[in-house]
Amino acid sequence: MKKIFFLLIPLISFAQINLPVDFENGQVLNEDIINFNGGSGYVVFNPQVDNNNLSEKVGVIIRDGGDIWAGSYLELDNYLDFTENPTLNMQILSPFPGLLVKFKIEGDEGDFPSEPATERDAYTTSLNQWETLSWDFSGEPSNTYRKLVLMFDFGNIGNGSLDSTFYFDNIFQSDPSGGLVQMDLPVTFDDPNVYYVLTDFGGNGPSTILETVDGNYARVEKNPGAESWAGVTIGSGAGFLNQIPVSNTDTKIYIDVYVSGTDQIGIPIRLKIENSNDPTQSVETDSFTTLSGEWETMEFDFSNHVDGTLALNTNFFFNKASIFFNFGNLGNQNTIFYFDNVYFGSPLGFTESVLLSNLIYPIPASENIFLNSEIEFDAVIFNLLGEQVFKKKVRKDMDISNLKKGVYLLYLFDGVNNYIHKIVKN
Repeated sequence: MKKIFFLLIPLISFAQINLPVDFENGQVLNEDIINFNGGSGYVVFNPQVDNNNLSEKVGVIIRDGGDIWAGSYLELDNYLDFTENPTLNMQILSPFPGLLVKFKIEGDEGDFPSEPATERDAYTTSLNQWETLSWDFSGEPSNTYRKLVLMFDFGNIGNGSLDSTFYFDNIFQSDPSGGLVQMDLPVTFDDPNVYYVLTDFGGNGPSTILETVDGNYARVEKNPGAESWAGVTIGSGAGFLNQIPVSNTDTKIYIDVYVSGTDQIGIPIRLKIENSNDPTQSVETDSFTTLSGEWETMEFDFSNHVDGTLALNTNFFFNKASIFFNFGNLGNQNTIFYFDNVYFGSPLGFTESVLLSNLIYPIPASENIFLNSEIEFDAVIFNLLGEQVFKKKVRKDMDISNLKKGVYLLYLFDGVNNYIHKIVKN
């Protein structure tokens, strides 16, 4: 009689790791978290189950010694697809607000760190509270990256304590823009087809975009607890849609600024432009307020870089801009900063403006100027000293009765074309 033996082999099911990533149901195991340079990652029970995060299990990275870039990474089974959802999001529980979290994505060419690679930054805003941070990878190619590299408190060395312990969960993609166009210069905050966003760092903010009947503009708070270098990126971490066309002859960006809550003038405002994919490619310059309680157009000339920072290198790829109000000083909750009309090349971007003598009448004018047009314009008037004296959305006419007698330059922008006209008030 033949005997038949059954060999029982335990079947182990390996879950694929793809977005969205959480730590439930064995999707990610301890051995899936790969550590480097002083980071140690594990799957653990959620130390703080609440309405912000009901997960039973989460990931944790503990930084202990090593390097300032210590961290851990996950490798996805499929490549990231940014076609419809260019933003990566992740829930984080951090021991401190204002800590830099660098999110790097890599391909699979070569050993870690692999190529190609790109990275974005975000800053924690909460103390021991679950929050969702976002990293915008707009413009990055799909089917290229599949390693998710996480570096918490980047720039510092961990000590293995609770102060160097970071929990994370629920990594997912989204498109917060709702299909709108990525920000680009010039920035007016008025184009309904553009996704306007401000990204605070260093404890700055919250920064918001105010919508008014006279046009939209940004409002920035620098709180007392903010770092002296706190600021706001004009856009997301992905930067602008196109390169800032800095050259050896064109080196200036102009921004309209308004300061409220103080009579102080001479407030330092720093503007930094950089490569969103390579922060070592950057240049910074300072400008100082001359007015308080009034709009003024401030000039930032990158040929005059800040001492101790990189000089302008026109071979660098600049596509990201960040502004630092009252740079080098602590914040003040009573002082609020506003900014608008970020233009490269000349005030309001009229480097290639068009002069239409039949658009505006009468010239000279005493009370009202009429526009020979049915469309709405953003109108700004400067005196010959370069001081802004009028700003408003106009359609068929504008009231200039409050202007002093003299010669002015009127700039009009219809959303596509720029126009300039000399006007005389009598």
